[in-house]
Amino acid sequence: MSRPYTRIDYRRREGMSKVEKRHLGIALGVLTLAFAIAFSGGIYGADFFTLGFLITLGISLLSVGTAFVFHELAHRKIARKFGCWAEFRMWRWGLMLALLFSLFGFVFAAPGAVMIRGYITREQNGKISAAGPATNWAVGAVFLIASILTAFSGITVFGLPWILSAVSFVNLFIGGFNLLPLGPLDGRKIFAWSFKNYLILAGLIVGTLAAGYYLGPFQFFL
Repeated sequence: MSRPYTRIDYRRREGMSKVEKRHLGIALGVLTLAFAIAFSGGIYGADFFTLGFLITLGISLLSVGTAFVFHELAHRKIARKFGCWAEFRMWRWGLMLALLFSLFGFVFAAPGAVMIRGYITREQNGKISAAGPATNWAVGAVFLIASILTAFSGITVFGLPWILSAVSFVNLFIGGFNLLPLGPLDGRKIFAWSFKNYLILAGLIVGTLAAGYYLGPFQFFL
């Protein structure tokens, strides 16, 4: 999600600061663990001291790395394109809640947001907010197609179709969750900018999730 500051600050920073790297790294680590626990069935299904859980942790890292990190960097890229200062900052309580919910077999996460300083219009704010879910949809669609093609071709070494489907599902899940038109989530700002674009983006994510379910790859997750 993206969250603009009200105070105007026209500084524009390129690259990634030490603070942002630390916040992104901590958030990525916590979310990776949370999704790995959820994938394993929560506290009653996860066996933390087995090779199987370490493999699940690696798959979770790949999934969350493409979904969460790409989502936030997309917000930041568009915000900086509009001349704003933009950096990610984690929310500690949100990360703790993600771990807590994962113990029950699902993830409800509010890991933080890209903080923005500078003047932006409603349209620009909408475009900044749409960048995250749109990136999730693009990555999710590519990995879903790859999962289906590998399964159809009989390429099942190391459970490759399942790994690809996990990456796809996490991307679409995070993108879809952030499209809820509530509170500080991206959906509210996209909705305020353009109802038409909101419906298009929501339709793409929901449609791809539905396709993944009915074609098989997402039946493990839903």
